[in-house]
Amino acid sequence: MKGYSTREVAELIDLPQETIREIAHGVLDLDRQHRGRYRFSFQDIVVLRTARELLQAGVRRSRINRTLIRLSDRLPRSRPLTSYRISGDAGEVVIQEDERMYSANTGQYHFNFSVAELAGTVAPLAKKNVEEAELEADHLSSDDWFDLGVDLEAVSPEDAPTAYLRALELDPKHSDAHVNLGRLKQEAGDLNAAEHYYRQALEAEPDNVLAAFNLGTLMEDMGRVSDAIDAYKRAQHFSDAHYNLSRLYELIGKHAEALKHLKIYRAMTDPDSPR
Repeated sequence: MKGYSTREVAELIDLPQETIREIAHGVLDLDRQHRGRYRFSFQDIVVLRTARELLQAGVRRSRINRTLIRLSDRLPRSRPLTSYRISGDAGEVVIQEDERMYSANTGQYHFNFSVAELAGTVAPLAKKNVEEAELEADHLSSDDWFDLGVDLEAVSPEDAPTAYLRALELDPKHSDAHVNLGRLKQEAGDLNAAEHYYRQALEAEPDNVLAAFNLGTLMEDMGRVSDAIDAYKRAQHFSDAHYNLSRLYELIGKHAEALKHLKIYRAMTDPDSPR
């Protein structure tokens, strides 16, 4: 992957390089090493920025690592992070997206930062990475271009589609690149192109639940209820797919199916709820 060096991240978030290496070794994916050196994604920088806040709040190092692992697991990897806030208050780290809140339990501390603000700080480095990637294109893999695209969505979104398309030039069956291009097209209102990319993702990887779920939302946008139901059925590892199935079945008068999927949704989101 292209990514950001330890020195660059240290300067961005004001955290010693040795501390960054210790956290990388204990928390982040060791496959991110490149030629013996760590290369960090924007996702990693969000985690490391949280680590800085926890350290400044006096949280014990052993507790920090457990919290960061939970945080890393909860951050989305296939869509931009700029709509998120990371905060710590009343004994937990919280990820907030619009009206949704996700918790990563840990100790007592107080901090609050917007991922969008952090993205603005990283943007100049991301644009430099694009320029360097063009010069080193012969040495980059499809995954390298995909990782660059994910970072660019957060910090330089106009450049992200080009990176995903470069990934597909190298690997036309890179399902995640198809998914993210589909989402960008859907958000831009180009629904036919979005459908093309989602279906290409599912052709390359039939079990790609994110592609199936996104296709379901697209079919709803296009007023194709039956196709939306078919798509959501392929994404049943997502609790929201069951919620949407319940809503759509209720809409078309299939009340028993609606109730079935509502019960599954409740069981997935609240294991203590009555069956």
